[in-house]
Amino acid sequence: MNDIDLNELIDAFTAETQEFLQSMETNLLGMESGDLKQREAAVKEMFRAAHSIKGAGSMLGFNNVSAAAHTLEECFVIFRDRTDLSALEQTTVTLLLQGVDALKKITTESIHHSDVSSPDQTENLEIIAQIQLQFERQYGRPEPPAVPVISKSPAPETLKLIFEHELPPVLNRLETELSQASEADLATSVTALNQVYYQLSGLAGMLQLPDFGKVAEPLRDLIDSKDLTLEQLQSQGWAIAQNLQTARQQILAGKAIDPPKISPPTQEESQPEPKTKDTHAPSTAPTPSSVPSPQRPTIRVDLERLTELVNLVGELVINRTNLELQESELRGEVKRIRRSIIDLNQFGGQLREEYDRMSFGDWKSAHDNLGIGKFAELNQEIPTITNGKSSRPNSHFDVLEMDQYTEFHSTASEVIETTEAIAQSATKLDSLSMRFERSIDQLRRITEQLRSRVMQLRVVSFSRAVDHLPRALRDMCLTYDKDVNLLLLGRDTKIDESLLDALRDPLVHLVRNAFDHGIEMPEIRQQMGKPASGQIEIEARHQGGQTIITVADDGKGIDPEIIRHKIVKKGLATEEQAEDFSIAELYDFLFWPGFSTVEEVSDLSGRGVGLDVVRANLRTVRGTVKVDSRLGKGTSFIIKLPLLLSITDALMVKTDRNKIAVPLDAVEEILHIKASEVHTAGNQPMLWWREEFIRLVRLQDLLEYSVLGPDAPSPDPLTQEHIPVLVLASSEGMLAVAVERLIGQQEIVVKPLPSPLSKPRGVLGSTILGDGRVVTILDVDDLVGQPSANSSIAPVSGKVPHLAPTSSHAPQILVVDDSYTIRQLLSLMLTRARYRVVQAKDGLDALEKLQNGLDCSLAIVDIEMPRMDGFEFLRSLRSTQRFAKIPVAMLTSRSGEKHRQMAMELGANQYFTKPYSEAQLLEAIPKLIKHQTI
Repeated sequence: MNDIDLNELIDAFTAETQEFLQSMETNLLGMESGDLKQREAAVKEMFRAAHSIKGAGSMLGFNNVSAAAHTLEECFVIFRDRTDLSALEQTTVTLLLQGVDALKKITTESIHHSDVSSPDQTENLEIIAQIQLQFERQYGRPEPPAVPVISKSPAPETLKLIFEHELPPVLNRLETELSQASEADLATSVTALNQVYYQLSGLAGMLQLPDFGKVAEPLRDLIDSKDLTLEQLQSQGWAIAQNLQTARQQILAGKAIDPPKISPPTQEESQPEPKTKDTHAPSTAPTPSSVPSPQRPTIRVDLERLTELVNLVGELVINRTNLELQESELRGEVKRIRRSIIDLNQFGGQLREEYDRMSFGDWKSAHDNLGIGKFAELNQEIPTITNGKSSRPNSHFDVLEMDQYTEFHSTASEVIETTEAIAQSATKLDSLSMRFERSIDQLRRITEQLRSRVMQLRVVSFSRAVDHLPRALRDMCLTYDKDVNLLLLGRDTKIDESLLDALRDPLVHLVRNAFDHGIEMPEIRQQMGKPASGQIEIEARHQGGQTIITVADDGKGIDPEIIRHKIVKKGLATEEQAEDFSIAELYDFLFWPGFSTVEEVSDLSGRGVGLDVVRANLRTVRGTVKVDSRLGKGTSFIIKLPLLLSITDALMVKTDRNKIAVPLDAVEEILHIKASEVHTAGNQPMLWWREEFIRLVRLQDLLEYSVLGPDAPSPDPLTQEHIPVLVLASSEGMLAVAVERLIGQQEIVVKPLPSPLSKPRGVLGSTILGDGRVVTILDVDDLVGQPSANSSIAPVSGKVPHLAPTSSHAPQILVVDDSYTIRQLLSLMLTRARYRVVQAKDGLDALEKLQNGLDCSLAIVDIEMPRMDGFEFLRSLRSTQRFAKIPVAMLTSRSGEKHRQMAMELGANQYFTKPYSEAQLLEAIPKLIKHQTI
């Protein structure tokens, strides 16, 4: 075996071993929450994984790996046979996890240093040996296995189990490959049979069954033979398969294997056994049946080359789009030519009629009567052409005996023939256009397949970035006496492999942060009415050309006032400045180096290291992170990562004289509304959509950039009679945007803005159209999340006015509404009016804020809300002496007298209906607040 083959096998061994080790760790963690059957199945899986690592390590010469795996395998045997799995002890799982950790270190050292023993290797081997000794002292030694020489003793139970359940799939694959082999795919069949041989010989080596290895050895000789034919492969292959089945039955029956005599396929290979060199032991790369991850021959490719390949696929898609555009133009031209040919045929028909009339008419009468025929005047000056020679009329022949022609007849005939020739060319052009269209369709399919295959080269499952977190969280739970569950969603979401390193540290820091700062101690959680066990949830998904990763906990949330106090204490801002910071600005301080909200330093927190590392790591891959927290309910960290190359569908629209691409998966609905369907709340247009009002804005008002264009004012889509509207959906809520025109759906290549360009708000990246134009792609999350500071009645070019900071002594108003849009709209209006605003998404949320000490001068409350509606909230408020004097204004879409009367009976001070008048509401608020002080 040459070095290249050996390196390929070592790479395969490395990948398999990592999967086996991860499988063992995952199974151990899962046993703590599983039932008895799941635990028994997990032990079997772990035993097989350790068994496979032992055999593979032995065959590739990694003796330390093989010895460590064998010791761990013995521990799993004791675990399986000597312990009560229904009463699993946590310390037992911890010991086995330590053994898996030691085996990981030994494997890494052996691969990187060619299995050279080192003090670290010796120490890790000793750790696993001590674990085995502890298991033996606690649970007893395992029963000694039967002698593995099958020719002298019956098969042990473990051996029977392996040959009964593990060997049949291998032999079935051997028979399948032999039956489906063909001359065209002979090389593929040989490669597959080579892998089967590796499995069979590996199994023989691991179980120390030399006789079974001799039965499988002819398969090696067969596939290595020169000039192998299909007939040889199938005839001798079936004989080998039959012998293997016979050997399996003999082992299951406890009989000795009788090695068959199989003649070698060629004379060249019937040489003495010693000349087969080292083609058996080190060349085997076992493919375990316990883990469904069969390894194929692999090669290493530089990441930069893969990046170039991915970029070329993107360029191919762009050029394919260009071809589609040209093909569409060609179809249009062919249709235009067809219409012109129809007109030309009509003119040719007229010429043909005139030609026939003049050919068979009386020549003399044609001269005497100048008014006959459309071209009679012309014929007076045209000489007669008889049999191709110009002459005057021949009196020797009658007109019926000899045709007489003029030059006009010749010209008309040429025009008719040319028309027919053009029609034939148009038919060929039409056929060519159809073939071109079919070729474009085929190119589209091939491009799609190529894109899919190339993207698979760079992407891995998100699980690769989070599979180590359950173990880390378990260790923290044991150390700090907390009970926290980890829920992983979207584990199969594909992410670029180059993002793994940039994600691992941020995810670890965020989980540690949620564990330490977010999740309360069990007794505190129970006092707050929460379950004693906390939960951290990590979710990954694709949306609009981005990868969105959310890390959320159900802990105590982040108190903005604590952050404000820390800012002042650290001298980062004065008290007056800190009072003016918005919630988002306060959260941004969490990512400052050295900033921490805890008072005491511990191993987990207090050092100011963590969230700044998160932001720094994400910036290296042009990612962003933001915080969303609800006091007493939990905190969410939302990470956005741009896909290095994403080919997705987009809706092309026109706004402000520019084409804009909107990711199609963010478009909830496309509407064409009349101007009369636009409602107004204050000076903000609103749209009634699916039983609720959502904000309606012009798309150009949301974009913080402009493109040079004509001096004329930008078109206002809201002034059109029929307004195209897109309802956009994101994790931030719903938003309706008005555009000038809808262009159509198109497949685009998302190209993130390269460094050092910073990402503008609302812009995800750009794409190149088939005609070469660069088009902006919208970041819908940014657009929906930002409040609209622009009045939709103000000029389109107007910018967001600067708002003076709100005084800390200004009255504070509690806005309670389940609609995110209404809350944002009211908050913006009240902030402009110099009020402080706190939002709550329903009555229960508002009541909790008040009970936690919120000082409120007025509550503006909706009626229909989940969990606790406005009537229930009003009833609770008036029945609590502490909150009974807080003025309450109801703001609802229910305008009926029954709802109004119910609200007033429960103690509402004012009743407004949606859509509301901004001026009327602002006029009423001071009176309501004054009512509280009376």
